Amino acid sequence: MEFCGIGRNLFICQNRLVRILSLLLVPLLTSGLLQAAGGGKGNVTTPSPDPGEEMINKPLSQTALKGTPKSIFQRVIQARLFHSGTWTLAGTSQTPVTVARTLASLQPTFLAGILRLPDHGEISEAEVEGFSIVRKAVLATSKNCRFDVLINAGIDHSAEVFVQRMKEFTVRIHPDSWTFYVPPETRSISPEVFERGIAQAHAEGQMVGYDGPLSLIPEGIDFIILRAWDFRINRQQIDLLRAKQRIPLIVELPTTFGTKDYPEVVSYVGEMDTKDRVSLITEIAENQSSWGYRFSYPIFYPLYPARHAFDATKDNILLVSIRALMAKFN
Repeated sequence: MEFCGIGRNLFICQNRLVRILSLLLVPLLTSGLLQAAGGGKGNVTTPSPDPGEEMINKPLSQTALKGTPKSIFQRVIQARLFHSGTWTLAGTSQTPVTVARTLASLQPTFLAGILRLPDHGEISEAEVEGFSIVRKAVLATSKNCRFDVLINAGIDHSAEVFVQRMKEFTVRIHPDSWTFYVPPETRSISPEVFERGIAQAHAEGQMVGYDGPLSLIPEGIDFIILRAWDFRINRQQIDLLRAKQRIPLIVELPTTFGTKDYPEVVSYVGEMDTKDRVSLITEIAENQSSWGYRFSYPIFYPLYPARHAFDATKDNILLVSIRALMAKFN
């Protein structure tokens, strides 16, 4: 096999020049600008794609989605009810029925991360039942709402195992969307896990989102999660991602990843008062249309400590404010 060097890129030649497969977006996303406020933190590197592999995945079409991205992500709500099998809400006052009633009253079009699926083992009956109760109640008021679950795509396992677990989860809960999660400090991912996982979801008509370091964004996803690290959003970063990816961008608050707590999460849950939380959420909500993203309103979120969700319904002023912001901006 003959190898030819051109500039900084390596092209493989075999009687004829193989077309360039490396993505031009990668240098942009590894810049300091896109690392400043994205899904991950710190410096990360992107795994080099195999020049011989064909990138087969593309975002689902509007026909396949049976709706436009604008309508699907019109009113996004974050509600983590189970995290790796654990019910996230403290006390006895909140049950899947009470939670479902609250979420239905907000008339969401997209419920993000209802379940953080376990990395190993089967999903529990409690998770299946809770997911079903929420879905039934919300669809009674918002018939086109989509229901999203979070799955760890950054752990070290084979693509075959990953896809098989997706199939097993689909049989139990039938999600409309998967968010493929990668821990913020991750430096590399398995391209095959993402490629085959996205292909499997799309074959079922399911969307795939990506929540992780922006230097590792895979081909073919349907939306990207951005974290408001330091409680700020970088407008220039939003513009670059919109120009290159051309898919919906969803802004979420920082949260606990694994057992690691971040200062922003500790501040929001344990230090801010109602006024501070309302001010923060208002600022993010106000910029949605002009900046070109959608805010995922935190109702049962973020997580702190691990596997425990902040319950916005316990703060009446905060909940009323979120309702008002959704009515005005979404």
